[in-house]
Amino acid sequence: MPYSENVSSRIMDSPKTTGNQLGRYCIHFDIPVTLIASATGATRQTVYNWFNGGEILQPYRSAVSSLLKILQTSPTVEEARRRICSAFNLPN
Repeated sequence: MPYSENVSSRIMDSPKTTGNQLGRYCIHFDIPVTLIASATGATRQTVYNWFNGGEILQPYRSAVSSLLKILQTSPTVEEARRRICSAFNLPN
């Protein structure tokens, strides 16, 4: 399900942080928050907080960094999802 206009607008208007960058890629690739939450072990609310410029605490930084690398180098939506699921042992 695509991100709502309200959520997309908030993410695009937020300060450019690592979490906000992740949010922008998720909007671009239509990667659901639930997939990011499953990959990082964070709650959906925590992921939304990151997208809106919130701090990424130490236990999550490695996973977020890995996600960003995957999203930055994936040529397609399908490839991005496949790589995320594979890297984090999640069902496709």
